[in-house]
Order: sequence, then structure tokens, then C-alpha cells
Amino acid sequence: MKSESIGSYTGYQKVKFGISVTAEKGTLRVLLYSPSIIKVSVSRTNLFDDFSYAVCSEPQPADFELKEDDKSIRVVTSKLNVVINKSPLRVRFEDRDGNVINEDDAGLGTAWLGEQVTTYKKLQEGERFIGLGEKTGNLDRKGHQYQNWTTDAYGYHGGQDPLYVSTPFYIGIHHRCLYGIYFDNSYKSFFNFGASNNRFSSFSADSGEMNYYFFEGSNVRDIIQSYTWLTGRMEMPPLWSLGYQQSRYSYYPDKEVKTLAQTFREKDMPADVIVFDIHYMEHYKIFSWDPKNFSDAKGLLKFLE
Repeated sequence: MKSESIGSYTGYQKVKFGISVTAEKGTLRVLLYSPSIIKVSVSRTNLFDDFSYAVCSEPQPADFELKEDDKSIRVVTSKLNVVINKSPLRVRFEDRDGNVINEDDAGLGTAWLGEQVTTYKKLQEGERFIGLGEKTGNLDRKGHQYQNWTTDAYGYHGGQDPLYVSTPFYIGIHHRCLYGIYFDNSYKSFFNFGASNNRFSSFSADSGEMNYYFFEGSNVRDIIQSYTWLTGRMEMPPLWSLGYQQSRYSYYPDKEVKTLAQTFREKDMPADVIVFDIHYMEHYKIFSWDPKNFSDAKGLLKFLE
């Protein structure tokens, strides 16, 4: 099976919040969610599905300039330059001084292998990567590859992947500059941060469109603020959740829970939460109580107050 890209530039038009660039075998669209948050979509047709399970913000009106020459189109905001190379169609992000922050691999760009879609990014000199949420291994993801396919990984070991949570967001760092990328695709996805190569990093999904968000920022705090603005921020937690929480996989029967709580009280050790985990349930069914080992749920909860 041969890898296919959308080819080279054939034209563009300005659309609401950005531009749409047509190519020989598809379309690339750049939308501004802010001067520093850019959505890049690549489709093998001229249609885009903008539905998202995760993104809760909308593109915002932002001033930008369009500059075109024989080789490229430039979308210039107050924070960065988005440079779209015409032949072949590739995307590059620069700061306002023209320094490269992030760019497509010149030979690969965005491509399909059957239904699987992948965007390849050139590895910058000394580039490091952090993110992806709940993963084992080093804080620096450089030189490794990961899979996002949320899994109940009971008793997992160091290096096991995937795990319980899938967070397709990471931050790249090089030459004292940094950026964030959020890959918005709900199919099984894969991230390669230069594993077995010194040429590119990549992110891919088994199907669906290529949709990713690029975040510019002068520090990690700015990028995280932009990312959480895009995908949503949690409410302030209740006060009790900030206290000590006792958890040891599971406690059963109910007598063990009572003994544990009573021991905390006798030793004058404050504890706001005891995590039951799974054994309080009847045959592990959600919203149920084991009628034998937790026969008086109301009484137990009253005892724990």
C-alpha cells in the first residue's frame, strides 16, 4: 500500500476566521482561534467535519495579514507566522522574527496510508517533548513512541502502554522556544517522538480527518492556559477533596472499612476520604452494592460521616 498526500497547491480562498487552501488531491484549512491558537485541518476532499468531543471553544475574530509569493502563502498574526509552502503543500510555524517554531517534514508532511492519517514534523536540533498525560517512562518523551487507546491496564509495569487515560496533547521545546500541539481525533492514535529515527516526530490516527491545534507561547503556563481554554477547565474542587484520601486498591467487607475509619479516629489522624474501589459492588456492577459484604450501605456511610 502506497502512502498518499494531498499534493501541491492549486489555489486558496479566504474563509471566516482563516483560509482554505486547495491542492491536487485535497484541501488544507487554517483557522484562527486566537492570534496564538491555530487549527490545522487536512482533508482528502473539500469538506471538513468540525464536530469535536473535546473542544468547547469557537474560533475568535483575530486580525491577520495574508502575504503570497511564488513559493508560499503566509498567515501573519500578532503572535506568529503560519507559512504554507506551495509545492509540496507543507505547514511551518514561525515567530514574528521568522525563527522556526515547528514545521512539517519536507518529504512527508501529512499523508494517508489507507485510512490511517499521519502528520510528520521535522525534528529540530535538540528538541524535547513533554506531555501525553498518563504514560509511564521518562518525563522527556524524545526517542519513544506511544499509543492512545484507553485501556484497563491492571497491574501495569514500567514501560507498558497504553494505560487508563488518553491525552493527545504535548509540548515541544527547542532553542529556548516552545509550542503545544493537541491532536483532535477520537480514533486509535499514535505518537512517535523520534523513535528509531532522527528525522521526524509524528502523530497519526487509524481513520478520520487530520485535525490539530497549534499553541504558541513564551512559557509552559501560557500554552497550558491556551490548551485548557480550548478544551475546558474544571470547576474548583470541593474543600473536602483537598484533604487526606486513604486508598489501597480496595477494602472489603464493610467491617474492614469501619475498622480503618475507627483507627484513623483513635490515632487522631484526619482523613476526609476512604476510596472503596471495586469490591463494594455486586459482581462489579456500577451503582450497585454487594448485598453480603456491604449489606447496610446507608448505615456504613452514616458511620463514616
